[in-house]
Amino acid sequence: MTNSRSDQGLLILSFIIIFCNSLMLYLPVTAWLLVLGLPLVITLLTHQNNKGYFAKLFYLVVLLFLWLPFSALSFSLERLNQWALPLTLSSWIFANRYWLLALVGIVVGILYYLALRSATKIWDYFTTPASFKETLKTSWQQTKGHFWHYAKYYFLYGFGLWLFDFLGLWGTALVTTKGFAIIYAVVFWLLKQGLVLSAVYFTLQKTATIQIVPKKGWFYGSCGLLLGALCLQVFLAYQGLNVDPGKTPIVIAHRGVDGNNGVQNTLTALKNTAKKAKPAYVELDIQETADRRFVVSHDSNLRKLAHKNMKIADNSLEQLMQVKLTEKGKHAYLASFDSYLAQAKKLNQPLLVELKVNQGSGKEFSEYFYQLYGTKLAKKDLVHSVDLLAINALKKNSSQLKAGYILPFNLFSLADNPADFYSLEYKTATKNFITQAHENNKKVYLWTINSQKQALMAWVLGADGVITDEPSKIKQVFNSHPTKTYVTANLKLYLKGMI
Repeated sequence: MTNSRSDQGLLILSFIIIFCNSLMLYLPVTAWLLVLGLPLVITLLTHQNNKGYFAKLFYLVVLLFLWLPFSALSFSLERLNQWALPLTLSSWIFANRYWLLALVGIVVGILYYLALRSATKIWDYFTTPASFKETLKTSWQQTKGHFWHYAKYYFLYGFGLWLFDFLGLWGTALVTTKGFAIIYAVVFWLLKQGLVLSAVYFTLQKTATIQIVPKKGWFYGSCGLLLGALCLQVFLAYQGLNVDPGKTPIVIAHRGVDGNNGVQNTLTALKNTAKKAKPAYVELDIQETADRRFVVSHDSNLRKLAHKNMKIADNSLEQLMQVKLTEKGKHAYLASFDSYLAQAKKLNQPLLVELKVNQGSGKEFSEYFYQLYGTKLAKKDLVHSVDLLAINALKKNSSQLKAGYILPFNLFSLADNPADFYSLEYKTATKNFITQAHENNKKVYLWTINSQKQALMAWVLGADGVITDEPSKIKQVFNSHPTKTYVTANLKLYLKGMI
């Protein structure tokens, strides 16, 4: 009877954790308040009133952290987008993103190792007179030399849930209507929570001593929490999936190409793309030469396209325009920005000019560019840069010129800034980020969108435009208005927690 009651107690605790899990993705503040209250719940379940609150909280956070990789607990880009970072901090993170990512990975790995080494005697602390120090020491002794024996249960369930997510996303291809999408999302959530519940329950059975004996009524109360979480999920699914396709995004030709119609950022590609694809904008990159002119090039060194170790900043414009470029069997010469701008005006093709700051500060680069071209750019032309100082300087010189801030990834909401729009790498785009940008009267263009799947994702998220290497292909995707594929894309993003 005791074992049965103990198992029921563990089941109750698992239900409560699943309830917190379901809320953390949508109501993080409320959910974390519930987590802070879990030590009090444990006190009632175990009848232990002489244990420290913070020690109990430490062990519960350890458990939540161990299940984090396969329960999607507490992490969502949608939630991070609700927190604004100072622009100076955002710029620093963007500039140092690679080593920061490596550092975060190392820290998380170390914390996971420490958490698992500390977890096996958690319930001894809750259910016996043993002190926090004693149970922690015993757990480390028990796992010494046996880390993978205990870790395998977490990793196996993690892989199982990852596989379930993969199959669930694959199955969305069968969904054709909004009503079916809502039902699919709710059933998917129920099945996944069942798998998470089994992961919580059985990993604890395998890795810890279970001696929780609940009071009467706790089981029904925890079931009520699960029912509440289900009702919340139904509401969120209806809200997120019962939507109509919005305005289709405009199409912007990345580096002026349309598939394999020419070498990127060259006059030949510009002519071919403008005539055939007719994009809303042609995006190009410009850099400053040694004689303070501007040349159209994405790379600061011509090693990749010209097979020569030539830095643009070290050579004059005349020298650079003699360099022959080769890409995918096509050949062309570097173009000056003057000739590119003149050709665009002749073709009546609006431009999106990226300022590649390769000399001096962003402010100096931008101010010099504006002196030369501030009045030459058409009202419909746009400018953007990954250097926030360059954008600030442009907007300070002219409120009429539309300038945007390029973001290599999206984590947090951005503080108020002078940019008119954002150019965001599509992999970290979320509905919440785009909605907040629109509320601040800023447009969002996603890059680089080259497939139907990516184009539909941008459409569902509400992007104002897509920057693509395949403008003709992407325009066909939007012009066909495939209702079924829109519903499928909407459902996929919902299941991923992106809307």
